[in-house]
Amino acid sequence: MKTGLDAMACRDLWRRVLLGVVTDLGGAGVNRAGLREAEQWVGGRISRDFREVCELAGVDAGRMHAELSALLPLSPRQRRAEVKARRRGVRELRDAA
Repeated sequence: MKTGLDAMACRDLWRRVLLGVVTDLGGAGVNRAGLREAEQWVGGRISRDFREVCELAGVDAGRMHAELSALLPLSPRQRRAEVKARRRGVRELRDAA
């Protein structure tokens, strides 16, 4: 039987996974392969995996996908600036950091 603490720890773990994707999309300290992997995982449509991770993290998959997919067409410099701003502004992910 899971306790409330276990459920919170699990949710926080999945939020950190999402935070890692945000960081990878920003290109900070990640190689090109890691960046491409993050871009493919976000993709043009919400995948089953994306939806499941968001559900486990307790965040809205549609909103999260809209936020992350908006980063994809930006230049690396613009992306880094946006990621920095969004990490400060997205309360759900900021709480996981």
